[in-house]
Amino acid sequence: MSIKNCKRCGKLFKFQQHNVCQSCLIKDQEDFDKIWEYMRTHPRVSVLELSRNTGVKPEVINRFLREGRLAVQSNDGEPATSIGDY
Repeated sequence: MSIKNCKRCGKLFKFQQHNVCQSCLIKDQEDFDKIWEYMRTHPRVSVLELSRNTGVKPEVINRFLREGRLAVQSNDGEPATSIGDY
């Protein structure tokens, strides 16, 4: 059994595949669903624009990027995000 700090709220929890506690896992899925829906119609968007239009905090979006759930692609030298496989 491994105990870790939740990447979202900081609480200690029993690690079971995800880097967030069970409560935050639900919030993460809700946030990811918002991102997914927005990016279906706006496939190449900056983190800031994505945050502003979905209400998902930039630090959550950046964590999704680090975890490989989203991917960064360049559009004429400007960084943009896209949905990645997870």
